[in-house]
Amino acid sequence: MRVLLFVFITSAIILSALATMFPEVLLNPGPLMKAHHAKEKDCLSCHKPFAGVASVQCISCHKQNDISIKNVAGSFLPKDTTKALFHRGVNANSCIDCHTDHRGRDASKALKPFKHSSLSLLQQKDCITCHNNKKPQDALHRFASGNCSECHATNKWKQATFNHDKLTDSSGKQCISCHKADQPNDGLHLKVSTNCATCHTATSWKPATYDHDKYFRLDRKHKASCTTCHTDQGNYKKYTCYNCHEHSPSRIASKHIEEGISNYQNCIKCHRDASGEGAERGERGGNDD
Repeated sequence: MRVLLFVFITSAIILSALATMFPEVLLNPGPLMKAHHAKEKDCLSCHKPFAGVASVQCISCHKQNDISIKNVAGSFLPKDTTKALFHRGVNANSCIDCHTDHRGRDASKALKPFKHSSLSLLQQKDCITCHNNKKPQDALHRFASGNCSECHATNKWKQATFNHDKLTDSSGKQCISCHKADQPNDGLHLKVSTNCATCHTATSWKPATYDHDKYFRLDRKHKASCTTCHTDQGNYKKYTCYNCHEHSPSRIASKHIEEGISNYQNCIKCHRDASGEGAERGERGGNDD
């Protein structure tokens, strides 16, 4: 029994001595990144015995106010660097929240998933400081004046929730600058020169509100769908009144000829609602459009 105890104690002493003398061999879980490879035999430069890694060890080399501006040697980084300029505002003890090592020479493998909660509340509202190179150069994002987080989540850019109220007053009236691809290729929409908001809301395209009374009042028995009268979806200026059983071609012809009216093809020239009566004779001959 004493022999086994002696062997155990001796082995433990030898292993401890070897671990102290050659930690990179016995304890190292993997190679360091290229920038840290010179410290592979100096474990205590980052690790504390029986305590692991502390962020305070990181900032002994990486001065917090210099990160993204200067390298460790003190030389300025190029102005077109993609390094994010947010380290000044994060907690000085939060390095290991995002960074690790011993994952190989490639530094990109030593990054943990980034947590926006590590940023100050002020920085969380200033997304463009870090994401300027990811801002789309389209009309929508040029006009948007709010913060990215008002539409986007922090885990990914899409799906986004968009609030049109975030647009400036002038851009909010230029719907087509963003929704050109959404414009229907039909006669109605191709000829409309007003703002989309005249008929549509900012939450969905349908249902839309269209002032049909300017042409014909849809009251009484004329609360029909668009396709009942506008059979040619490519041209909404064309319409027919013959899709209702009461308005057969023969019946309409008979009634108008009886009144001495021969030009009755453009019904809304005289009939502007469902009253059953046309305009007075002196008012006939209105705009055929």
